[in-house]
Amino acid sequence: MLKSMTAAITALSLTFATMTPAYAQGLDREDVGKLLIGLAAAAVIGSAIEQNNRRAEPATPARNTQQWNGINRNNGWSDLSRQEERSRQNRRTLPYACMRHVETRFGTQRMFGKRCLENNYRFASRLPERCAVRVWTSNGPRNGFDPLCLREQGYRTDRHN
Repeated sequence: MLKSMTAAITALSLTFATMTPAYAQGLDREDVGKLLIGLAAAAVIGSAIEQNNRRAEPATPARNTQQWNGINRNNGWSDLSRQEERSRQNRRTLPYACMRHVETRFGTQRMFGKRCLENNYRFASRLPERCAVRVWTSNGPRNGFDPLCLREQGYRTDRHN
């Protein structure tokens, strides 16, 4: 509002400065009335623009958690995050029964068998490719996944030992 008033006063002073000296000598009532109406209109327009700009700014409502604490506790919504967390943990839990100890000419290697995981682990197709290994044994190649690599990627086994 202050900016629009300043602009109106500046415009008014420039108008008076550019007037011819004969006209500037006297203002009658009609000219003063027009001048006041123009200033009032400029103030109203400036105020409306300022209010519109205030409404355009998004207001973030503050959450009052105490108000909603005891309402609808048994509707199941509060357990969703725990259910999602359990589901995420289950997705990352590999069956220990698929752990294989494979004899190679370099010694015993541990790995999760690929076929066993495909049969016993629902998300076997989502395992990281970087953890896939192929080990050569006396019986031919064995495909699987490196357990240390899987552990680094956040996977665990269902056996907690």
